[in-house]
Amino acid sequence: MSFRRSLSIFSKLSIIWSLYAGLVCAAPTEVLKEDKAIWEENFDQNDKSTFCQKLLKDSHVSLVKNAGPDGSDAIRVAYVPCNRGSERVVARCPLPSAMDEATLSFDVCFDREFVWAKGGKLHGLGPKFPITGGAEREPEGWSARVMFKEAGHCATYLYDQNKTKTYGIGNLSDKCVFQPGQWHRVVLHVRLNRPGKEDGSSQIFVDGHEVVKTDGVMFRADGGKDTMIHNFLFSTFHGGSTEDWSPRNPRGEPITVFALFDNFKVSDGQPVF
Repeated sequence: MSFRRSLSIFSKLSIIWSLYAGLVCAAPTEVLKEDKAIWEENFDQNDKSTFCQKLLKDSHVSLVKNAGPDGSDAIRVAYVPCNRGSERVVARCPLPSAMDEATLSFDVCFDREFVWAKGGKLHGLGPKFPITGGAEREPEGWSARVMFKEAGHCATYLYDQNKTKTYGIGNLSDKCVFQPGQWHRVVLHVRLNRPGKEDGSSQIFVDGHEVVKTDGVMFRADGGKDTMIHNFLFSTFHGGSTEDWSPRNPRGEPITVFALFDNFKVSDGQPVF
C-alpha cells in the first residue's frame, strides 16, 4: 500500500471520528430554568417594606436582628394558646401579577421547645377572594396552605370545591420532616385546575425533597382572572377549632411557643432547585 493511499485512508478515518466526536460533544445539555420571582420579603429593609410593617403591627410578631439562616434579619411569631389552638397570626399580601401556577418558598425554624400538639397552619397562596376558616365554598374561591402536624409531619391543606367538606382537604407526609431548632426551606407549589375540572395539584418540598403531594384537585369551579393566584397568605397558628390543639407542656399546662421565618418568595411557575 502506498504512503499516499495510507494517508488518504487515515484522513477519512480522522474525519469520521471527528464527526462522531462532534455529535457526542454536541449532545444537548439540560438548561436550568430561571426562577421567575415576582415578590420577595426578607425583612432586611423592614422600614421600606409595607408588608413587613403590616406584620409588625401584630403583637405576636417581632423583628429579630441577625437571626435568619444566613445571619440576616428574621421575624419571630409567638403561638399563644387559646380555646381554638393558638391565636391566629394572619395577613394577606396582593401579588403584582395573577398566575395559574406558582411557587411559594420560605425558611422556618421552630424553636427547640416547640410543641406540635395536633398541628396547625403555615403559609400559602390564594385567589382574589380566598376561602379559609371553614367558610362556605364559592365557585371562584379556594386556598392552598401548608400544615405542620403531630411529631413534625407536614400536610397539604386545600380548600377546594367539595361542598360536603367544612374544612380543607389534603395529604399527610409519610415521615416527620420538621425538627425543632433547625432551619428548613419549605416550598409549596400550586397548579390550578382548568375551570370545573379535577386536574389541579399541590406539592410540598422540604429541604429540596418532595414530601407530600395532592393531585386531582378542583380548586375553582369558575374561570376568570379573579380565580387565579392573586395573594400570598401569611397564616400560622395551632388549630383546629378546639383547645386540644393548643400547645401544652408535659404537665398539660398551656404554653406559648415560637418560630422564626425568613426569605419569603413567590415565583411564577414550577419550583427550581
